[in-house]
Amino acid sequence: MKILKRLLLLFFVSFSLNATTLQYNIIPSPQQFHLLKGSFTLTKTTHYSTDTLLSKNAITYLQEHLKHNAGYTLKQDYTDHNTLIYKKNMSLQDETYGLTIKPDTVLLEASSQAGFFYATITLMQLLDPYIWNKEVNSTLLKKWSLPACSIQDTPRYQWRGLMLDTARNFFSKAYVKKFIDRMAQHKLNVFHWHLTDDEGWRIEIKKYPLLTQVGAKRGPGTELPFSLYPTMRGPKEKLQEGYYTQEDIKEIVAYASARSVHVLPEIDVPGHAKAVVMSYPDLLQDPKDTSHYRSVQKVSNNTMDPGLKSTYVFLDNIIQEVVTLFPFKYIHLGGDEVPKDAWKNSPSVKRLMQNKHLTNNNEVQGYFFTRMDKILEKYHRTLIGWQEIRRSNAKLRDKTIIMAWRSDGKGIKNVNKGKNVIFSPAQFLYFDQQYIKSKDEYGHTWAGPTDTKEVYSYQPLHTKITTKNRAYVKGVHACLWSETALTEQIADYLVWPRALAFSEVAWGSNKLKSWQQFQSYALPKGLQRLHVQKIHYRVQNP
Repeated sequence: MKILKRLLLLFFVSFSLNATTLQYNIIPSPQQFHLLKGSFTLTKTTHYSTDTLLSKNAITYLQEHLKHNAGYTLKQDYTDHNTLIYKKNMSLQDETYGLTIKPDTVLLEASSQAGFFYATITLMQLLDPYIWNKEVNSTLLKKWSLPACSIQDTPRYQWRGLMLDTARNFFSKAYVKKFIDRMAQHKLNVFHWHLTDDEGWRIEIKKYPLLTQVGAKRGPGTELPFSLYPTMRGPKEKLQEGYYTQEDIKEIVAYASARSVHVLPEIDVPGHAKAVVMSYPDLLQDPKDTSHYRSVQKVSNNTMDPGLKSTYVFLDNIIQEVVTLFPFKYIHLGGDEVPKDAWKNSPSVKRLMQNKHLTNNNEVQGYFFTRMDKILEKYHRTLIGWQEIRRSNAKLRDKTIIMAWRSDGKGIKNVNKGKNVIFSPAQFLYFDQQYIKSKDEYGHTWAGPTDTKEVYSYQPLHTKITTKNRAYVKGVHACLWSETALTEQIADYLVWPRALAFSEVAWGSNKLKSWQQFQSYALPKGLQRLHVQKIHYRVQNP
């Protein structure tokens, strides 16, 4: 009986602790949280001290928000009273942080730029939501109260990614920066930038100007029709265009880096390439190829020819420019949904198959990605692709990563074979799906609908994955494909609040995970922060 009472007491204490954490609106919830007595009041007389340049970005981020919403910034002063103390602690792992708030001091500890940034994000989430205000407002808060507490926190997964498709529909540089900032506010650390697809090529490549002169436009007077299947909502007979200059990209990458966000570029090959094929058909298509085929999205003849030497010269030159823009060690090369009958009547592919003893399109694609991986290796980059790149005889380096998107099954199979996998199942983490099935909702239903609760419930570490192989689970990744995201408001609606739940999956502790608690305590506070920033999020169902 005594044992039972102790277990019940432990349960209620743990439940209360978790609920307390959620009441203080930290999303994603930290691994350890202890409420202390009292509070710290931040005012214009508060100062900060630091013993490391690693804290610079974090301090700058806080100062910018204080200047905008309080009208002052903190002075630097090396005292231990009424002070925010940034202290390097090399015993902490990368991205791990400690945050201790007492009535007279706030101590932020980390060993990395990211750790200090996340400690500051948590601190800001404990402030009044007004700290996130972006609009010019004459009403400024002069005092900011922080509850005394002790937090020790570390991410559940190393890779916590979110993708924005700017190929199907173009989004402005300003919106891309907003998207990244919101990611950073919730400790998501990889911005997957889908830059090319059938509907548009969005990255300036100086060696190949037609990619943006031709491939970045669709509609009347262009080479590409405006609306490709699945039909996009809204007006169809108009010009749709846009791309990012190399200077735009450098600016965005620097902006992301200051928020501890890596930028993963995706150049989608060899399929999903209508825009690039229309731009440079002489380099990417065998002139004697009489193949006629359609992709699963009903796009005709949208695939590069792997039998042409010019295809690899072309892609090598593109990668050479891409690596100068993106310092991240990974490049995503797509690899999904190559149409079944692509290359059926391509003389160059037939010669390739004879010379290399290939028997089918899967093996042709395997050959293609073997060569692409060698190109990436030359530029000191690692290949990431959709799960189809491992469906063939491709000879890829061990550090190659696949994104398992169709379901978890292939991902689990690859993990248990000792292959690196990022889980991105459409049924849970594709934010282009409707929240609920309804003609009044934005988005698709082919893999959904998927509401916020379903996102929150997702668990990548299945019991089918053996303990020794769990190191091959690199993380989780959510995607916003933009066929139906015709405006920034629609894009925000599709992402938020699902991304709040996703941040819990990617970072938060799995201990005592409870949708009811999250929905009752943390989610309303998270929505307040979105509201303050004028984010057009979807209102939750009761």
